Amino acid sequence: MSANPTINPKAPVLEACGIGKHYQGQWLFHSWNAVLEPGQGLALTGANGSGKSTLLQCIGGLIRPDTGCMTWGGQKEAMPACSLAAPYLDIPTEYTLNELVTFHFRINPLMAGFDPFLQLRLCHLDPTSNLLLKHYSSGMIQKVKLVLALLTDAPILLLDEPHSHLDREAQAWFQQLLSASIVGRVWAMASNDPNEYQLCSAAFDLGSQLH
Repeated sequence: MSANPTINPKAPVLEACGIGKHYQGQWLFHSWNAVLEPGQGLALTGANGSGKSTLLQCIGGLIRPDTGCMTWGGQKEAMPACSLAAPYLDIPTEYTLNELVTFHFRINPLMAGFDPFLQLRLCHLDPTSNLLLKHYSSGMIQKVKLVLALLTDAPILLLDEPHSHLDREAQAWFQQLLSASIVGRVWAMASNDPNEYQLCSAAFDLGSQLH
């Protein structure tokens, strides 16, 4: 899910300056610096509990770091909205697929040149079905989350283990849609599967830091 972008940058660059986050007295990560260029994805890797999801959300401004800051185009207070797909992100399930997608893109901008209903059909979901989303399988729900996140026209795209619950055919569909939708966007992915983050141009292992 997402919110409308607050700015429309010409050449966005997202920079992390001394980012750190601690939990129960221990650092998950600290003094992290990075520059995220549009179209060049960053993979966040590391063991369970190392802080991948937390750092991912710090990148998008969804969680405030305890130290450091994120800047967008050099401005600390100009962070735009981000679009996120994650296993822990809930979506309303009292809707049909058509109702949810229609509502989502009524309040969020759709990426130009994309048809969400076509993408749903390509991953074998039926937008005309009257079945409520609460009756969908975990794999079907994951596909819905990915379509909403990837096709929302937000400057920052965040993906947390996007292959979760997807079979090989669905993974191939996702990778193809990802490749088409990341042009000109800052994006990052939390994952330990090289097949999952194959389109990322760089990777950062959180285990490489002293916590």
